[in-house]
Amino acid sequence: MIHKNKFEIDGDDIFLNDKLKRKIEIENLSSLIASTSEAFTMSINADWGAGKTTFIKLWKEYLHKAHGINSIYFSAWEDDFSKEPLLSILGEINNYIDENYDSEDEVTKKFDKVKDFGAKVLKRGLPALVKGVTTGILDVDKGFESAIGAITEEATKESIENYSKEKEVTKQFQDSILSLLTQIDNDKPFVIFIDELDRCRPLYAIELLERVKHIFGIDGLVFVLSIDKKQLAESIKSQYGNIDTSAYLKRFIDLEYSLANIGKDDFCDYLYKKYEIDKIITSKDIQNTSSGDLDHLAMMKYLVESLDLTLREIEQSFLQIVIVFKTMQPRLFDSHFRVFIFFIVLKIKDQELYFDLIYKKIPREDIVNKIITKKTNDSHYDFSTMIKSIIYATSVTYEELQNIIQKEQKKLEEITDTSSNEHKKQEWLIGLLRHDYGQWGTYSLNILVDTVMKKINFLDRFNLE
Repeated sequence: MIHKNKFEIDGDDIFLNDKLKRKIEIENLSSLIASTSEAFTMSINADWGAGKTTFIKLWKEYLHKAHGINSIYFSAWEDDFSKEPLLSILGEINNYIDENYDSEDEVTKKFDKVKDFGAKVLKRGLPALVKGVTTGILDVDKGFESAIGAITEEATKESIENYSKEKEVTKQFQDSILSLLTQIDNDKPFVIFIDELDRCRPLYAIELLERVKHIFGIDGLVFVLSIDKKQLAESIKSQYGNIDTSAYLKRFIDLEYSLANIGKDDFCDYLYKKYEIDKIITSKDIQNTSSGDLDHLAMMKYLVESLDLTLREIEQSFLQIVIVFKTMQPRLFDSHFRVFIFFIVLKIKDQELYFDLIYKKIPREDIVNKIITKKTNDSHYDFSTMIKSIIYATSVTYEELQNIIQKEQKKLEEITDTSSNEHKKQEWLIGLLRHDYGQWGTYSLNILVDTVMKKINFLDRFNLE
């Protein structure tokens, strides 16, 4: 699978595949966790695509290996079908105990108590949400489900009268969790990593924060929430309107940590290796005729900076590039790869400009000026000239291409200083437009671009959001 290229952690060398260089951050944060015995909740904040999941999975392994700290990891987004976050958390703890302890172990017996009090918490405080989702996790009284019905005035009165009883049930539940954690490890905290909270249904995400704060505030229990804070803020606003989301989140999160920004060039290098694009190219029997300064990865980096792609847009681009490269016929030219990269990136970043180009809606010079915003180097061999040649050769006939070449030839003749970079760039542009790709001299740049466009249209059949 393309998107399911899972990150592997080497048990002997945890940071062997740490391409984003997170080791120092993980070591420092681990020392912080190891030094605490209090209950607290920490958030790991970073934009989409910044490697939050990889970070916390590495951190989880390092905590156990370096500090002997036990933990569990689960994706809130994958679990939000359960509707009740308390069940999700208890279910993950249940899985952890099943995997690490036998049925006669004291830890398992302690967790039976947790389940008993957890059922009471759910029955008293969250009855409407328990129906249909407790099987296999909590032992709810058989008559309970039949008792769920419309809330009446009498039921409301009873809730008020039983307020103190409900507080006591919650306290008993918390005590049972504390007893369980003490049995697992009396001297070290237990960590629950919750990933992708910002991708959950808004109501589920908010309720999970509330459960963590009000039910699981237990000494020795640490929650680490992996979030894109901006996205989570939008989820909160969808429920509560235009409120101060930072102040709201501070009610639940004791400590915020922002991952160090990853450089976009480094991110491109990481994805290039992750998807093994060099192997794909080799398997297609493609010979790279360009220097390292002008190869397909360098072009990707140029476009990323020139068009100011986000990390998410970079990853989307790489996913599409991999699909195209894998489905290309062998023995095409390396020039195909650069043209593919150009159109894929442009379409992801600015679909309107992409269609303006292929349907010739606006002058090509206007498109050139919008795309070429970065200089690569002082050489006349650069991506600005290469991209300009692609734009000029898009959606034109062979005769139209020849007319374009003639116009560019006239511009060249008007440059009097033949040793200038301007003159050399213009010469190279004309050379690129004139170049025939093929042994019979009939495969011109406009035909190459047309071939690529057909493959790009093939991509539209995939839902890659």
